[in-house]
Amino acid sequence: MSTFQITYPSELVAVSGQAPERLERLAREALLVRLYDLGQISSGQAAALLGLARREFLDLLGTYHVSVFDEELDLDAELQRSAEARRG
Repeated sequence: MSTFQITYPSELVAVSGQAPERLERLAREALLVRLYDLGQISSGQAAALLGLARREFLDLLGTYHVSVFDEELDLDAELQRSAEARRG
């Protein structure tokens, strides 16, 4: 597995009241939630990388105000495609 570093001012630890390990976990969570939100990874992939069950990751999405559902989905177009598929 690859790693990358995030540089942050040392006072961030004091101001946030979080241990450096917790800040690292938050950064990792935020990155994976964002990649999921962009459609670049699946919920299963993100969950595995965080060491969570998929259900736990889906619950975590709410913390970041990210929907589990594809908000961009055009329901009218999907219904039309479904109807056409049924007709053959």
